[in-house]
Amino acid sequence: MQPSKKILAIILAAGNSERFNDNKLFFEIDGIPVLQRTIENVLSVEKIDSILIVNSKKDELKIQKLLNQINSDKKIYSVYGGKNRAESLICATDFITDQKLNIDYLVVHDGARPFTKKNMFYQGIKNIEDYDCVIFGLTPTDTVKIITDDNFVEKTLRRDKLINVQTPQFFKKEILLENITTNKNLNTITDDSSFLDNTKYKVKVLPGDENNIKITTQNDVSSTPFYGIGFDLHKLIPEKKLRLGGIDIDFPFKLEGHSDGDVLIHSIIDSVLGGCNLGDIGKFYPSNDKSLKNIDSTQMLSEISLLIKDKGFEIIYIDVTVIAQKPRISSYTDQMKNRLSEILRINEKNINIKSTTTDKMGIIGSENAIGCQTITTIKKR
Repeated sequence: MQPSKKILAIILAAGNSERFNDNKLFFEIDGIPVLQRTIENVLSVEKIDSILIVNSKKDELKIQKLLNQINSDKKIYSVYGGKNRAESLICATDFITDQKLNIDYLVVHDGARPFTKKNMFYQGIKNIEDYDCVIFGLTPTDTVKIITDDNFVEKTLRRDKLINVQTPQFFKKEILLENITTNKNLNTITDDSSFLDNTKYKVKVLPGDENNIKITTQNDVSSTPFYGIGFDLHKLIPEKKLRLGGIDIDFPFKLEGHSDGDVLIHSIIDSVLGGCNLGDIGKFYPSNDKSLKNIDSTQMLSEISLLIKDKGFEIIYIDVTVIAQKPRISSYTDQMKNRLSEILRINEKNINIKSTTTDKMGIIGSENAIGCQTITTIKKR
């Protein structure tokens, strides 16, 4: 039985994020920085023994703080990168040579590509045993043309002969080290396997994954959804009407609370705040604040809606479940959706309200309380 090959993953994270207008590596997706997601993703691949992070000097402390959050027994190295991608890769290979690291295969991956599936790594590792280099690519969906310096079409290329290249990319270590050179225009090398162009070595292409996006601009993360969950429960006490979902329902009880007790709106507020990582309803409307006594919950929802918009968030979809033995709310859901749509300024079609009972179990089943749970989908504009 042959000994297993030693594999090191190089994570390129020394860029300036010029097109992102911020440092994309530390942009948080569901509360976790992009680079941390990428590193944890790579470390989770069992066959990868160690990683080498190529970073800029200005990000060194941030990356060290990030690494302190990661629990792994695998060796993690770091080295400063260069002025462009090719120089950064050369810095990595120089480090490997200087440290005399015992490595058989190299995996090169973008620090800003956090959604790569583990299966892609396993495919690459399996195939690099038989090929000099293995990359992944997608056939372009748009037609590609070559143009002249003065912007006239020179030639239309066949899409079936083109690919958009992704990472990770896989190399036999000695082949990459042998061919990585400064004798080329390093500013034009934007793909690691390009160092093998016009050599005797062949680069095998495997089908890429359209979900394996590299975060480059704000648009790449604006489509990444965030989710928030909210829950609220209030007792029922005798009254002439019930306030639920921003409307009044003819019912001989109301919901007890510091405000008007509207559990449906309260659960929405909590889910929205959760999706935006802004805390909970009590942070903005504490129950010990006497000035908020009997406050209209629609006012609270309107204020929270303006708050999250000001912070660059947008509500995409709201799914509400009212938990009540009585009253039956099916005949009121259209009115509720209309009212919520007005407050939040989103389409009624993006609001779903449904109900269930507890089959007469517990405080809700005994008709002494109403609960509500909401899941809200949010995106960053």
